[in-house]
Amino acid sequence: MIYAFALIAAVSFASGFGLSHQIDKAQIQYMQDGIAAQNMEATLTLKALTEQADKEHQKALNATQQLEAANVSTINAINSQRDNFKSKRLYDTHRARSDRTAAKASDTSAITDTSTNDGQLSDQITEFLKSEAYRADEVSAYATLCKNYISTLRDLDYVKLE
Repeated sequence: MIYAFALIAAVSFASGFGLSHQIDKAQIQYMQDGIAAQNMEATLTLKALTEQADKEHQKALNATQQLEAANVSTINAINSQRDNFKSKRLYDTHRARSDRTAAKASDTSAITDTSTNDGQLSDQITEFLKSEAYRADEVSAYATLCKNYISTLRDLDYVKLE
């Protein structure tokens, strides 16, 4: 009889151990399936986000190329204007209208100033004004480029301006 109790105890222990092992195995399998599903979902999400990032990156590259092309075009136009006006003289329209006559105290006849009175500015002043106009055009073009760059970034959602 003692053997029967020992045999029943051993079979009960073995069946309980086997049942417990099967439950643990099922729980582990359930967890592995859950982890595999999460990994698959993460992979799909990563793939979708990577594709979106690639599209946005391509948009940014295209926008940058367009901005660079526009900048080159603007600089070429500024240089062309500078070259076109290189040989031109500047005039002071107010000076051209003024008469420079002086009267001598002892003589009643008017003496006209012999300097040129056609309103032309000196070569130095002309060159200075041309160089300053060229610099102002370059700064204006650069400011426009910066404004367009920020607008493009804002349109591409790279920069959030509030």
